[in-house]
Amino acid sequence: MTNLAELNLAWCDVNVYNNENKQLLEKLREIDRECREFVETDQCHRFLGRGVADPRRFILIISGYLGEKFVHKIHDHENILAIYVYCGDKVKHKAWSAPYNKVKYFIKFIFF
Repeated sequence: MTNLAELNLAWCDVNVYNNENKQLLEKLREIDRECREFVETDQCHRFLGRGVADPRRFILIISGYLGEKFVHKIHDHENILAIYVYCGDKVKHKAWSAPYNKVKYFIKFIFF
């Protein structure tokens, strides 16, 4: 069982720094001061791909748009414990995410 103190957050979203997401980023920093943010999947993939040499375990938050294009590449990484799709339309993203048991849903409007 993983201790919460050992968990780290990573957020991959082209809009991670926009005004709409500022409040959520602040809340995430309360949970993990070192929450990693990525606007490009390539950056995120390089970072999370170091899993063998990096003992940290991550919860990845990803936009629905990027998740559809990226989750298949990183789903099996051992250092990723769960993937939360940050979206406003759970139904839309349920189809592509069905094969991935680590994928959960993080509905966008619940924070505002």
